[in-house]
Amino acid sequence: MLSGWQMFTEEIRSQLVEVGSVGEETGASLDAGAPRIAVYDADGAPPRVVPVPESRLPELIDTLTTRTYDLAHQQGSRLPYTVLREVVENLIHAWFEDVVITILDGGNTIRISDRGPGIEEKVKVLEPGFTTAGPKLKRYIKGVGSGLPVAKELLAHLDGLLEIEDNLGTGTVVTLSLPTSAPPPVIPSPPLSEAPLSERQLKILFLLVELGATGPSRLAKELSISASTAYRDLVVLEGFRLVRADTEGRRTITQEGLRHLDGVL
Repeated sequence: MLSGWQMFTEEIRSQLVEVGSVGEETGASLDAGAPRIAVYDADGAPPRVVPVPESRLPELIDTLTTRTYDLAHQQGSRLPYTVLREVVENLIHAWFEDVVITILDGGNTIRISDRGPGIEEKVKVLEPGFTTAGPKLKRYIKGVGSGLPVAKELLAHLDGLLEIEDNLGTGTVVTLSLPTSAPPPVIPSPPLSEAPLSERQLKILFLLVELGATGPSRLAKELSISASTAYRDLVVLEGFRLVRADTEGRRTITQEGLRHLDGVL
């Protein structure tokens, strides 16, 4: 009998027909094929492994991107969320088969490996407009050949690199790297009473009061916005100390956030 993750990857192999039902039927069980994030906290120490067992495709992309971004930035990474999102979305071409994301060098080197069919046209996939995504795949990714080229260009602006190599045996390894540098100067936050929040950011605070610990995917659904937009708003709110993140990447409102809402009402 196929496991939940095997069923999920088989659905992707068969052009993602009703892929969303897989997680609902089987549950998001931790399975040997589920994506894993390996965090190297210190030189010479074994990695800390964080499984991401979500088995519904849209949520998997959101959760895997967000958890990797959070863990990398806890190490001091400067890697933009958009870069990571574009590469994680591209894993759909590998059916998310045996995905391992490794975080190194204080979060400034991230390797995304898979055991999918591999990438033959390694030069072409970095050219704008080149895509192999069919109509079914485009339900979940842009499929216009802008993902990896966008990631490469954004990294280039930060003097970083995107490299594509064959994995041992089968599959692909994409390495994202940024040069290590001194941290940017700390800019003091304005007083909380003067925090220039948008209407959408205020709605997120109210939702966190109502829902409790919540991730960006749930907030995106509640507000009918993209997960990346919800994540950026949460980063802003964290900067004002109005929300905090737990070890699972979920956000809760802080006492400062509650006081800020009291001042708005």
